Amino acid sequence: MFLLALLVRGIYLVESRANPTFITPIVDSRTYDGLARQLAGGQPMTSEFFWQPVFYPLFLSFVYGLSHGSILWAKIIQAALGAMTSVLTYRLGQRVFGRGAGVVAGLMTAVYLPLIFYETELLAAGWAAFWMVAIILLLIRIKEKPTVWHGIVLGLAGALSIITRPEFLFVWGAACLWLILVWAHRSAGAATLISRVAGLAFGFLVIAVPLGIWSHRVTGRATILPYSGGINFFIGNNSNYDKTITIRPGLAWRELTSAPVKQGILDDRGMERFFFKETEKYILSEPLGFLKGIVHKTAQFFSSREVPRNTDIYIFKKWSRLLDALVWKIGRFGFPYGVLLPLAFLGLIFCRRAIPVPLLLALVLFPASLILVFVTSRYRVPIIPVMSVLGAAGAGSVWRMLRKRQWKRLAAAGAVIMSVGLISSAPGIFSEERLDYKAELYYELGSTYDAWKKVEEAKAAYSQAIDLRGDYAEAHYNLANILRSEGETAKAVEHYYQALQTEPRSVEIRNNLGTALQSQGKMDQALEQWKAALELVPSDPYAHLNMGLALAAQEKYDPAIVHLQKALRQRPDWVEIYNDLGKILLQQDKIREAIEELDEALRIKPDYADAHCSLGIALGKTGDFDGAMTHFREAIKLEPNHAEAHYNLGYAFQLQGKFDEAIAEYQRVLQIDPNHAQGHRQLESAMDQRRREP
Repeated sequence: MFLLALLVRGIYLVESRANPTFITPIVDSRTYDGLARQLAGGQPMTSEFFWQPVFYPLFLSFVYGLSHGSILWAKIIQAALGAMTSVLTYRLGQRVFGRGAGVVAGLMTAVYLPLIFYETELLAAGWAAFWMVAIILLLIRIKEKPTVWHGIVLGLAGALSIITRPEFLFVWGAACLWLILVWAHRSAGAATLISRVAGLAFGFLVIAVPLGIWSHRVTGRATILPYSGGINFFIGNNSNYDKTITIRPGLAWRELTSAPVKQGILDDRGMERFFFKETEKYILSEPLGFLKGIVHKTAQFFSSREVPRNTDIYIFKKWSRLLDALVWKIGRFGFPYGVLLPLAFLGLIFCRRAIPVPLLLALVLFPASLILVFVTSRYRVPIIPVMSVLGAAGAGSVWRMLRKRQWKRLAAAGAVIMSVGLISSAPGIFSEERLDYKAELYYELGSTYDAWKKVEEAKAAYSQAIDLRGDYAEAHYNLANILRSEGETAKAVEHYYQALQTEPRSVEIRNNLGTALQSQGKMDQALEQWKAALELVPSDPYAHLNMGLALAAQEKYDPAIVHLQKALRQRPDWVEIYNDLGKILLQQDKIREAIEELDEALRIKPDYADAHCSLGIALGKTGDFDGAMTHFREAIKLEPNHAEAHYNLGYAFQLQGKFDEAIAEYQRVLQIDPNHAQGHRQLESAMDQRRREP
């Protein structure tokens, strides 16, 4: 069973190596890859690590550490894990329904291509499927032979499953409660019961306690659950579900995640609470709408088709004949789930008395936890081995009816299969299925290349996405950002305008378009874009910042200060704005106010070189040359090539009559920036003063 499952996965890997995402991960896979590389490289952990479940990036970092960062080796190891899942599925089927059912269940899992597809991506789905079968087997085993050691192993598996997929919390919690009740009912004695429960708790806490401490140090919250739970719960439960569930990576996603920021919420815990509260408001104000959504998501879970999220499995069929043969849809019917589900339902009906409680708990609670949030093909993968066991039981029931010529029961079974197949294929087409995932595939490739600083590959991928869909706003926008960074401002502006045609309400596009227009000297047009951005979102800090700096450049200092202060109300930790405010106040000779703003910048970020330089200028204006020079030197220490700090230090030396030191600093300025006009002038001035010195 293991070799067969491994062979099928190996064939799929070989065939799909031409897939453009094979070694260029996209969306969640890219996030996991980046986090794993940071950990493998010894970089400190950030709060981003706790945004999603932590197990998979930890596992991937371990693989990268052993394989020198090989994505191929990660996929091979995960293929072997998938083969082991097939073996465990065989064992589960054998324990519950007999050897024949075990063989059929193992075979189903071995060749179930949607499972194989996600197992061989840089995703946690394969591990989740493994934990599902392993935990059910452990529960059955520990019921038969309860020992402290078995409890410890079950506790470990439970904690690892929860930090792989949080939906396991419901399954594992209910299973533990059932197990404790079974132990108590058997009256083995209080001491024995306590020791077994202690073993279970110990195994769980071995994983949970260190992770909780780790999480508290990094994020301020002691938990093993990711803080993306709030936003995911909101996405699946709100009055505009069709919009939120189809929000794509890029502009729309950043707009959604910035909603708490607009309310002044900047920390991760606050963000999570914000979305939970928004969902709570919706449920309380529209209970019927919430229930309607639950029904809709239930239909999605039982849909015979593979419901996409960030990727669509059907797009990848072109790169694998195996995937093309074993994953397909005709009309609203999808294979293989459209066959597995009716067989599993048949097994549930005809073999219900033999089904153990742990398997039933998994079968009910895992789907329920998904339906409570939102459903995708990838998220229902962990339940596939369990359904394969039931499907094997259902197929076995049909075989026995045929052998015994039980035609009435066989007709009833056929009616069940046809009914479930039709019902599971009837709903839809769902809003997620209407999206253009082919263009998005290349957009996401561009995003990965962009993050990897592979500029030419990113431009090519974005261009291909635009060729496939001319109105792809995110692709136009990201391509424009690259072009602007390369100095091709005119082309960038064209793409910004193309993006605006599709997303006219995007504040982010208008902000960057305004900046591009400003660099072209088209200040009036730039101001129009920023004003339009503020009409759309009056509190947008970036638009206020852009307006403030533009007005300051026109020496309209008072309105500039107003805009910068409004930006600070939304982002009170934005140190750059404090520095900008300080410099504007210096232009108005408001020295004391400037020093206050610059002190605040350095309170938030003591190693901010620009603020040290600005504060040095402010202190110099008060005559405190020692204090000024201290800050200039600190700026240089932080950024040795900080031209302005060198220039101002040189100017301070010059004012004190230390011309040799001043000349050395000015020469350093010109080494850093040969076109520094003031540096040239002051160098000549200092050299002239030294010549005239008695």
